[in-house]
Amino acid sequence: MTKAQYRSQVKGRSVTVLGAARSGLAVAHLLEKHGADVLVSEMRSLQDAKEAAQQLTLWGVEAEWAGHTASALSREWLIVSPGVAMSAPVVKQALANGMEIFGELEVASWFIDVPMVAVTGSNGKTTTTTLIAEMLNTSGLRSVAAGNIGLPLAEVAFDTSALDAVVVEVSSFQMETARTFHPHVAMFLNLTPDHLDRHGSMDVYGELKARIFKHQNPEDWAIYNHGDRRVTMLIDDIEAKRLPFDVKPLPADGGFVENGEMKVRFDCKCHSLLPVEAMRLRGEHNVLNALASSLAVLAMGGRIDAIRHTLKTFTGLPHRMEVVGRHEGVEWINDSKATNVDAVWFALSGFDQPVVLIAGGRDKDSDFSMLVDRIREHVKTVVLIGEAAEKMDEVFQGVVPVRHAATLEEAVTLARSIAKAGETVLLSPACASFDMFKNYEDRGDQFRALVQSF
Repeated sequence: MTKAQYRSQVKGRSVTVLGAARSGLAVAHLLEKHGADVLVSEMRSLQDAKEAAQQLTLWGVEAEWAGHTASALSREWLIVSPGVAMSAPVVKQALANGMEIFGELEVASWFIDVPMVAVTGSNGKTTTTTLIAEMLNTSGLRSVAAGNIGLPLAEVAFDTSALDAVVVEVSSFQMETARTFHPHVAMFLNLTPDHLDRHGSMDVYGELKARIFKHQNPEDWAIYNHGDRRVTMLIDDIEAKRLPFDVKPLPADGGFVENGEMKVRFDCKCHSLLPVEAMRLRGEHNVLNALASSLAVLAMGGRIDAIRHTLKTFTGLPHRMEVVGRHEGVEWINDSKATNVDAVWFALSGFDQPVVLIAGGRDKDSDFSMLVDRIREHVKTVVLIGEAAEKMDEVFQGVVPVRHAATLEEAVTLARSIAKAGETVLLSPACASFDMFKNYEDRGDQFRALVQSF
């Protein structure tokens, strides 16, 4: 069925929304507004979810707490959050009961009446999504960044009358339940090993990412990393107009670097953006993110001067190569969002000075040996924390000195004693945070607070 057909079927439909976190609340409110009979089913107790319960009562949405009843799993539709895998027992039971499964992103997209720019990839999604929205707004095109970035698309879908575009960060988890999702501009930044504990293989992971192009037509735009072989192998059959980007010169339309200058060629016209060294964002990966963002904005009708201005002034986001302090000549950088190996590989490429690297956390079945050459070239000492410390130690031992710390505070103290003036301490874990922290933001916030306490 098409987006319009699904939208027309919402009224009167019996729907269970699984979970009362922000995206669950948003999609429940959206469906209730459009006439669905909505039940929110939450594992937390009513006592632990008071604020969510109050919000649902205000909207007149029914809810159940402390578990999913048989009744909840016997309605017509089940709406799941990205954190719920299709292999989860609750989803399997719903399917066995004949329910149709949708994700919040898919449902929200039925009610988006302005063009969407969708961004996926293993690394750099949030930075790129934010950068595109800023460039569009600077161009005079009213836009908002939503999706996996933190603002549920369902909140935006409630009313798009004040917008010209929506920029959506899209994860592989969200694409598991996408059926009609159709962005006017779709972007595939890169593909590196991540989330294999959920998807099982790189083939499945890559195919989920590539679904972002599935419903595009020849009037749409597909922007992709020309230098990433895994990405280019997945786009053979797309129908949209193609715009590649690379750090090397390209023969046709696309984004590239030539003689140290970032350039975009669009509609056969070549525009110089700015020298690589003039951009505030650090690292080769951010050069690629900037080129991809610039192409997306041109495809949406944005202005080249707005693109240049944003690239000159945009300083990045918290927990992504964020400079959190300089003390006694040592630069301290919070890159807590680097939860996989390739994010750290790219992060290290941005340094000429020696680095003391703080890494470790919960392993996601990663191959840490991919970092050996980068660490040998850029890192003075590695300080390891968390569950993956022993596995990482086996890989890095003999490459550079390796130290262990029981806590982040101990790691910061160790790093402070090792780093000398003119060097950098980099928190770039290559692992998930859940062994020691609530999330990567909590890890980065604690690191920032420790540094700023000096």
